[in-house]
Amino acid sequence: MGAKYTYLAWQQTNLEASHKLVLLKLADLCGQDGSVAVVLSEIAKECLLGEFGLADVLTALAQKGMLQKGQVSSNGREQVHHFTLSLSEPNSLPVIETSREHQSQPTPVVTTPQASPAPPWTYHPMNLYKVPVAIRDSLWQRFICERDVRNVNEVRRDSMLRDWLEMMKGSGGFEQYFEGESQGRNDRVPATRQRTQAPSNAKYISTHDLQENEIAEWAMQSILHSGMTADPHLFWEKFVVYYKARANEFLSVTQMLNKLRLWIVNEKQAEDRRRQADERRRQSFQQSQKAGEVSPSEEFREYLRGQGKNPNF
Repeated sequence: MGAKYTYLAWQQTNLEASHKLVLLKLADLCGQDGSVAVVLSEIAKECLLGEFGLADVLTALAQKGMLQKGQVSSNGREQVHHFTLSLSEPNSLPVIETSREHQSQPTPVVTTPQASPAPPWTYHPMNLYKVPVAIRDSLWQRFICERDVRNVNEVRRDSMLRDWLEMMKGSGGFEQYFEGESQGRNDRVPATRQRTQAPSNAKYISTHDLQENEIAEWAMQSILHSGMTADPHLFWEKFVVYYKARANEFLSVTQMLNKLRLWIVNEKQAEDRRRQADERRRQSFQQSQKAGEVSPSEEFREYLRGQGKNPNF
């Protein structure tokens, strides 16, 4: 047994597990000069390898300079392979660093995205929304906290920022940032200009949050002054149920008012068509009566038509 070579085999760290197992087996069988003669079939069985796999491992160890192949002799039907181990003390053992060495290295300063200032490309969209320079950094930090823009290209990132600014403006999220700026600005703005602002149109509404049993405050004036003959509450209920049956939409008050006014126009046109149809039926009935050509059955059918029915008898 070569204790020296067994020790050196254990010190090798840049080997695969199967390679090190074969090397340890050869070191266990070698003599003082590192020479060893083995039968491949026996070594392969003990190392849980096939003969061809063992041959590949021996070739790899020879290429790394850990053994040298010798001659091959015959012992009956078995072939005996001769090797010479040439192991040395490795120089690539892992080095354990002390805590003092870690302390001597300067700690890198890392700026997290949440603490980064607003990049130059954000100035243009923020200028469109009249964001003061003093609050742009804090507004940018809130944006990247609410939106994940790490793996997004510049075009998509700019679009996301513009949509977010529009949402903040509509939902009143700018108020906490503009509070200090707006107080100083309102002191200099005339009162007549302040009265022209319409903060109610800046709010956003979810269509699924509408209540069909109660007319919303923003819709009351348009419905009551529309001039429709239909019941306002029934008209509002039909309007809300229609949009609740569709996909939910997040719209501003102005957009919702436009949709409501379109419904009012359509309802008034439908009322006009019904009124004209009733007038035509009434005139036709009166002309028939004057001519004396109206039978009782025709008179009854005309009555049903006036009720909005379509008699087919």
